[in-house]
Amino acid sequence: FSTAEYGRATRGMSAWMHVLSELMASEPFIIAGTSLNESDLEYYLAGRTSTSARANRGPSFLVEPYPDKITELVCKEHGLTLVKAKLSEFLAWLSTELGASPTVSQLTVPSMEGIFATRPSAEDQVNFFSSFELVRPSAPNAEGEVSPFYFGKTIRWSDLESSMDVPTDDEMALGARVKNWTSGDDAKVMIFSLSSEPGSGKTTIIRRIGYDLAGGGAVVLNLNSNSVIDPENAARVLSAINRPIVLLIDGLADHSPSMRSLISHVNLKRPLAILSADRDYRKDHIDRVLGDLNIEYFGVNDWPVESYEGLIEKLRRAGLLGDSDAIRYPKKFASALLRDPVAIASCRALNNFKPLETIVRSIWSDARESDRRSYAVAALAEHCYPGGVSYPIIEKAYRNAGLNNQLKYDCPLPLTYADDGDYVLPLNPVIADRLLHMLAREKQALLLEIFSMLAVALSPHVNRRATISRTPEAKLAARLFSAEQVARPLLGTFAGTFFSQAREAWQWNSRYWEQRALLTQAENIDLAIQYARHAVAIEEHPFPWTTLASLLSKKLEQTSVGVDAIYGEIYEILNQVVRHETTTKAWRPTPHPYATLFHATNILISKGGKIPPKKRDWILQKIEFCSKVFSRDKMLNEAAERIRASIKVA
Repeated sequence: FSTAEYGRATRGMSAWMHVLSELMASEPFIIAGTSLNESDLEYYLAGRTSTSARANRGPSFLVEPYPDKITELVCKEHGLTLVKAKLSEFLAWLSTELGASPTVSQLTVPSMEGIFATRPSAEDQVNFFSSFELVRPSAPNAEGEVSPFYFGKTIRWSDLESSMDVPTDDEMALGARVKNWTSGDDAKVMIFSLSSEPGSGKTTIIRRIGYDLAGGGAVVLNLNSNSVIDPENAARVLSAINRPIVLLIDGLADHSPSMRSLISHVNLKRPLAILSADRDYRKDHIDRVLGDLNIEYFGVNDWPVESYEGLIEKLRRAGLLGDSDAIRYPKKFASALLRDPVAIASCRALNNFKPLETIVRSIWSDARESDRRSYAVAALAEHCYPGGVSYPIIEKAYRNAGLNNQLKYDCPLPLTYADDGDYVLPLNPVIADRLLHMLAREKQALLLEIFSMLAVALSPHVNRRATISRTPEAKLAARLFSAEQVARPLLGTFAGTFFSQAREAWQWNSRYWEQRALLTQAENIDLAIQYARHAVAIEEHPFPWTTLASLLSKKLEQTSVGVDAIYGEIYEILNQVVRHETTTKAWRPTPHPYATLFHATNILISKGGKIPPKKRDWILQKIEFCSKVFSRDKMLNEAAERIRASIKVA
C-alpha cells in the first residue's frame, strides 16, 4: 500500500479512525516514541495544517530527542511544537514546572459545604457536575471590557453581576413565581417553561432569575450546553440536597424524557423548581411529554418603549452606539425598535438602526467566500440544534484557514464557542437565522452544498449508540434530516437532491430512510412506502413502524382497491408499536401511533369497510386510553370520538 491507500483502507474499516483523523486536525495531542514517517501517522496528520488547530486549546507536541531538519519542517507544516528531549525528560519537566496534575474530581466538583444532608459518592458527584454547573456569585466584568453579550452571545454570570441586562416585567413576574415556589414547604417539583421566538431574551431571563436566587440561598444548578442528563445519577444527587433547588435548563424539549425519568426517581427534602427556556415551536413537545406533571407555561411579552431606552443607554455606556442622534434622542430611536425582539433591536442599534435585512445583506457582501461557507454551516447547525456543532466537524465540513479569526470576531460573520468551549455557534443567532432564510430564498444551490457538507462531516460521529445516548451530534443529524421541518422548508425543490447526495454516508440509518419516505410521499406514495419498509428492515422500532403505518394510511386514502388488506397491515404495525410501549420500561407513549390508527380507521369506515369485533374492541380500548393519557390533545380525541360514534351507528 501507498501511504494514501493505507489510510483510506484503514479509515474505511473503522469510523473511529475517521473521527481520529478529524480530531488530529484540530485537537491538542502529544506524539512520542514514533517517527513522523510512519504510514498511518503520516496519513492522519495530512489533514492537520499550521492553521487547522483551534485557538482555544493548548499546543500539540512532537517529543523527539534527535530531530533532523526534515522533522523540523514537518512540525512547522502541521503546527506541532517540537520538544527536543526524551519523553521521560519532558514529563519530568512538566511535573517540575506545573506540579502534580489535578484529579478529575478536583477539576469537576465544586465546594458544596452545607448543601448535602448526606454527601453522595465521589463517582456520583463527578458524573453529576460533568453535566451541571453550580451557580455562584461572580466577579464583575473587568473595567472597560465590552461584553460579547451585546453582540448576541449568551449572557455570562459576570455580565449579570455587572447588570448588563435590561430588567423586564416578564423576568420580575416569573422570578417572583419561582421564588414563591422554592420558599414553600412542599418537597415537590414544579416546571416553569418559558417559550418564545428566537432572540426574545428568554435565556437571559432564566439566567437572571437563577443568578438572583443563588444569591438568596437557593442551590441553583445550570445544565451545561450539550450535556446529556443521567436521570438516575441526577436523582440521587438532588435527593441528597437539603436546600431549595433550581435547575436551569436552556432547551428542556431536548431533555424532556430524561427529566421525566429524573422526576419519577427523585426523593426531595425541599422544593425543586425546573426553569426552562425553549423556542415556541417546542412547547407542544414539552406538553406532550411532561404536561401531566406540575407545569406552568409562560411567554415573553413585547417590550415597552422604556425597556428599549434602557437598552440604548447600556449600549451608550459601553461606547457601542454609532449614531449621535440616538445618544441625544434615545426615546425617538427606542420607538423605532418597538415590537422587535431584543436580539434584533440590539443588532439594529449597533448598526445605526438600519433594517435587519439591510444589515444581513451588507455583512454577507463584506465577508470572504470561505467565511461565508463556514458561517453558513454553523448557522444551519444552530437552526437544527441550538447547542451548535463541534469544532472538528465544522472544520471538516469546510476547510477554512480563517476559521480561528472568525472565532475571534475578526470578520463580518463572527462565530463563537458555546459555554463548553467545544461547540461552535454564530455569535449572533438572529443574524444567522435571517441569513439562512435569505440563502433559502435566493441561493438554494449554495445552501444545498452546505447541507451536504454538514451531513457528510457528521456521519462518522453518529451511530446506533450515539442515537440511543442522544448525543449532540445525533440530535443535530436527526433534525438536519427532518423532511417536513428543515429540508423541504429550506431547500425547496433541492431537498430530494440533498437526500440523494447524503445516501452513501447515511444509508445505514433508519431515520434517513424514514425522512426520505416522508419527502417522497407527495410525488410517489408507493416508492415512499418502500423507503419506509426499508427503514423498518434496518431497525424495528416504534418510529419507523409509525412512519410506515402513516404512509399506508395515505395510500388508503388514495385507493379503493385492497382497502381491507392495507388497513389490516396498518393495524398489525400499530399493534406492534403499542406492545413495545407497554413492555419497554423506559418508553413513554406518544400520540403519533394512536393518531395514525384513528385516521386509518376513519378512512376505512368512510369507504364502507368493516371492522371485525376483535379489532373493534381493541380500538375502543385505545380510545379510552387516549382520553386519559392524552386528554389535552383535542384533535386526537375528536378523531377518536368520530370512530366511537360510527361504531355505535353501525
